[in-house]
Amino acid sequence: MTPIRMPRRRLNQGFSLVEVLVAAVIIAIVSLAAVAFYSNSRVGEIREWQEQNALFLAEKEVELWQASGYTGLAGFVAADVGPSNFLPYGYRYGSADPLWNVGGRYKAVNDLSGTDYRIRAHLLYSESTGSPANDFFVRDVFTRPGGDVNYYYRRVEVVVQWGGFSGTTSTEDMTQETRMAR
Repeated sequence: MTPIRMPRRRLNQGFSLVEVLVAAVIIAIVSLAAVAFYSNSRVGEIREWQEQNALFLAEKEVELWQASGYTGLAGFVAADVGPSNFLPYGYRYGSADPLWNVGGRYKAVNDLSGTDYRIRAHLLYSESTGSPANDFFVRDVFTRPGGDVNYYYRRVEVVVQWGGFSGTTSTEDMTQETRMAR
């Protein structure tokens, strides 16, 4: 009987160039996906950080407006109020906030991360009557069987802007509103 011979394998067998290139392409694709995921996550984290800072600044400004009370906003003129006009300075008509840029109608704030914010405010109204004549307010009427009840209040909209600034606009903004009863 003749012995069966098995084919001999080469002991110095390695990877072919094609196999190395395929492995390199797979590693590159996985690496690019990981880098894209990380960069998207980081951009989202930065945006969230900026939004949290803007919310904090807006809430702080709302508290300052509340502290000035209803009478603090008496005295502004028609060119200062309404949805298309920002107030020239904050909190009280008679005593401007020293940080308020009167000409630009904003307060500049820079946070610890180096992001520049602008804080602006609108005094929104439905009527302007009474004494003084430039007393802007909102009047709501509640109708009930015993007669109408009038509610008078000031409506202040605080706008925090950041990102690219262009005149009175920006690429990012956040709005908070407060109302002060008479």
